[in-house]
Amino acid sequence: MARDPTTVWMVHKQTGLQGVRGELILEDRRLIFRPEIRGAKPDLLGETVFPLDEVKSAGHALGSPVLELRVKVEGLPPVILFYFSKPPDIYSSPLGNPRTHGAQYLTTSNIVYGEEIAGWVEAIDEARTGRG
Repeated sequence: MARDPTTVWMVHKQTGLQGVRGELILEDRRLIFRPEIRGAKPDLLGETVFPLDEVKSAGHALGSPVLELRVKVEGLPPVILFYFSKPPDIYSSPLGNPRTHGAQYLTTSNIVYGEEIAGWVEAIDEARTGRG
């Protein structure tokens, strides 16, 4: 089941906490992350392709606008996060309690993106199991 591309930030231990902005695409038997060229780190300019038979699970991180992907793809960490809104920068925030502000931002963003993320989880699961 193909889905229209959507803008996300891919975050894992190799991208840093702010991640890399790009498009998430589901087509055929693979999930693809295609980074934006401007502002991307040179070593992250290529697509990241997740063959669906190497995806263990997809889930919606509770109370946040995050799609959590558990994978067994060589060269990648086992957990990849896709933020549907820009990840909050809680480390350089001038606010009194940046962690609280970051949590509130994520909760509010989940209200906006929750249904869309649930749709992605369902589509990935259907494509993985051949039900779609």
